[in-house]
Parts: sequence; C-alpha cells; structure tokens
Amino acid sequence: MARIIFNEDPNHFIYSRSAAGVTSLTDDTVRDFILQYQGTQITDFMLCTTASAAWFDSEKTKGMIAQYKEWLAEKKYLMYRTNDPGFSHIKLLADYYDRTGKVMQDVWIETLREIGIRPWISIRMNDIHDCKQEDSILFSDFYRANRHRLRASHRPTDDYFDYALDYMYPEVREHYLTMIGETLDRFDTDGIEIDWMREIYSVGIGREYEGIAVLNDFMARVYALVKAAEEKRAHRIEIGVRMPETPEMALRFGFDIFEWVERGYVDLITVTPRWSSVNNDMPIDLWTRIFRGKPVTIAAGLEILIDAYNRRGRRYIPNCFESAIGSACANLFMGADATYLFNYMDAPQYEHEGADGEHSLLHGETYRKFLCTVGDYESCQKEKRRHIVTYGDVSAIGAPGRKPLPVTVAGQDGKAFGYRTLRLVTGEIPKGADVRIVLGISPEEPFDPSALRVYLSARPCRLVGEVAAASLQYADMRYFVFVPETDEVLPPVSVIEIGITEGRQTVHWAEIDIDPTV
Repeated sequence: MARIIFNEDPNHFIYSRSAAGVTSLTDDTVRDFILQYQGTQITDFMLCTTASAAWFDSEKTKGMIAQYKEWLAEKKYLMYRTNDPGFSHIKLLADYYDRTGKVMQDVWIETLREIGIRPWISIRMNDIHDCKQEDSILFSDFYRANRHRLRASHRPTDDYFDYALDYMYPEVREHYLTMIGETLDRFDTDGIEIDWMREIYSVGIGREYEGIAVLNDFMARVYALVKAAEEKRAHRIEIGVRMPETPEMALRFGFDIFEWVERGYVDLITVTPRWSSVNNDMPIDLWTRIFRGKPVTIAAGLEILIDAYNRRGRRYIPNCFESAIGSACANLFMGADATYLFNYMDAPQYEHEGADGEHSLLHGETYRKFLCTVGDYESCQKEKRRHIVTYGDVSAIGAPGRKPLPVTVAGQDGKAFGYRTLRLVTGEIPKGADVRIVLGISPEEPFDPSALRVYLSARPCRLVGEVAAASLQYADMRYFVFVPETDEVLPPVSVIEIGITEGRQTVHWAEIDIDPTV
C-alpha cells in the first residue's frame, strides 16, 4: 500500500505565501494549501504547531502571535533580522487570527479529514533556530529564561548543538509536557509526533546513559497525556517519534526506543537523518527486524537536501526527482512501511519568481508526480532513478555517523594497492535496464582514467568515458561513467569496488543510475 507521511513545518506556509506576494490570508487560501494534496499518496499529514514557541493561540505560553505583536509594539524587530523588519510572514498569521478568530491548523485539520488524509500534530522537542543570537523572535520565553540549562552549561558554549536545552533539568521536561498537554487539549487529531530530531542532542554531555531512565519516564508521562486526550476525544490518538538513523545511535543519545515500543508508548518510528543530507544507507532492514511482530510502523525519513559528504565551502543542494525517487525506492525495498517527507513542502515563491532548475521538484507537475510516486515501491521502480552515496549528518558519543566518502585509491606498475568499497541499496534492478556507475574524481593531477578498475557486485565494469558534471554533482570534479559487463540480473544491494593500477586519486562522488524504461 502506498503511504507518505508529510511534515509541514510551523512557518513554511506563511513564509512561502508572503514571498509569493500574498498580503492577506483567506479561508480559501488556507484550505487550498491542503486541497492540493488530495489524490496523492499522502496518508498522514504532520502539522508542526510548536517549535521553540507555539505557532497557535497558546494560553499557557506566549505563542508566536502574541510575541509578534509585542515585538512590533516595542519595535524590537529593529534589533534582529533587519532584512525583514516587518516580519511580513508572521504578520499574515497574526492578521488572519485577528480577522477570523482562527488559526491555520484548525482549518487544515478539518480539510484533511474531508479529503481522507489523517491529521497529526508534531511538536519539536528542542528547536534551537537562531540559538547563537542574543535573541530571536523564534525563541520561546522559556528558552530565553533558561539558557543556563543547556546541554553544555558546564562549560562555555561552542558548537551549535551546545545551545540545546538539557532534559536532565526537571524544568525543561515540565515545560514540554505543558506544551504537549495544551496541544492535545487544543487540537483534535489522529496522532501526535514527538520530534526528537529537532534537536536530537537533548541530554547533557556525558549524562546520556543516565538520561535513558529520565526520558523513559518522560515518555511514560507523554503516553498518559495521550490516553487522557483519547478519553476526551473518544477516539484513538497514535504516538510517533522521529529517531536517528541507527538503533545504536538512538540509545547512545538517551532514547530507549526499545523500551518505548515494549511498553506500548510508540506507534510510529520515523528513522531519519537530521537535515543536511538524505542518508541512502540507513539500516531500515535492521529496524524492521528488531521490531518484527510489534504493533509499530517504521517510516523512512527523506530529507530535501543531498550531499556526498560535508565539504568545506559547501552549498546546500536539494534533491531532484530522480535522486529522491532513488532514495525512497531503496528504503521501501529494505522494508520501510512508509516514506516520511521532511522539508518537501510546496514552493509557490519560486513559481512567483519564475525560478526553475533546482527548485523544480517542489512545484508544478513534477511536485504532483513526485507525491504520487514516492510512497510506493512499485511506482518508484518504474521511474528513472539515481542512487547516490551520501553520509550520516549526526553522530552520538560512542556511535559515529557513517561517512563513506571521500576515498583514495593508489596503484603502481599495473597493480592496484587494494580496493575501496561503497555500498548502495537500489532495490530490484529489472533485467535489461540501463545501469551506469558515475564516479567523481579529484581534478588536481592528470591521470589515465583507463587505469581505474571498477566492479559492481563482483561484475567488472567498462569505462564509457568522461562526462560533464550533472545536477547535484560537484562542479570541481571530473566525472567518469562505467557500465557493468554482464547480462545477469544485478542484485538489489550493490557494492562498488574501486581501484587504480597507476598513480593515486581520490573519489569524491559515486552514484548508480538506473533507467528501467530503455
């Protein structure tokens, strides 16, 4: 069964509409946003209502609407984010509430139910956008008042993640339980997502093991709040969590997902990278085996960005249709029950500006086709797709992230000094499909590309030639195409072996392109 779980962040809608020239929201404008997803593979829609502050008419905290009005009245906005002194996107939110008495999420929940998509609420458990600033309109009052309760409060803060709140403090836990309780009371939804990936570093440095028991108790209290809400709403409310890429990493961060499932606290686990790149080698098969027979859904998180590794001077590169389909195809083959889309929200601002190219996935016919494909394995298999070697963008102490590139190969006098291996899940490759391996090599020193030796799952590959950099690839590399010399059916999990018989070169990029339409 095709299934997409879609995440809508707290301010994308108003930001994108403001950027597209919208100056006032109507009920139709708000409803039309949801109606565009009717007839796609989206089955569950996560509405993020709370980042650091609440993006609705919160009565227990100072929400974004009240905070916006306060900053405007005090002209506090002149101190921060001067590129948008009027915070025009937040103005859309506040004006709509003042004119109609409604918040967008209420309209969206009603509309989602009308078109047969299950509405969820998502709460970010430790959002720290702008955390290195002295202040930001994105901060909650609680964050402003508790910057002495950070995970690195024992020393001067340095890294971005040092600024995350530490759940070892009871005050932090109580604050978020208050937010969860109010959200459950305020919105009637089919599920609530506890988003630990914003930010995943939520336990004080060196206290992660101690934190396991603390977070187990926290999740028990979340579960109790949900059960009370079920009594009020007279229907079941599922609980989802977003977790890091590997089970080991989850536990090393303090998230005992094993115990949560055993106790029945969790119905949905989304396995995902953090943000800076989709990870094309998450152990989805391991996750599904661990929880086989348990009443829990495993969703594979698909981020909008893609990269081979974290390079100096990098730029953030959004997925194209073929690369995103490749990632989803691999995850679904490995046993994921659903594709979870994060940051794949629509982009009317680009249509408004006449932009295309790297943004084309998020609007127009391509966006619609993508949302009618990416949640179903058979649909993905029928499309041209690119399977790109990527990396894991977070790591826990004791559980390092996966970083397979770059790799260096060397050889002399016709002999390779060993072979480097890269693993890629592709899903089933139909017999007769066009299969190409593309390698990006350092351009600094001239070399004879015929000295490269490439094998795909133990089949020798033939050098076709050099090609120009394609979309997503690094512009400062030389790219070489190889094709496997076989008529056999290739396995769904590929291993690329790379060696060189003369000289020394570094491989910075690797992908397998599959075209089943030939």
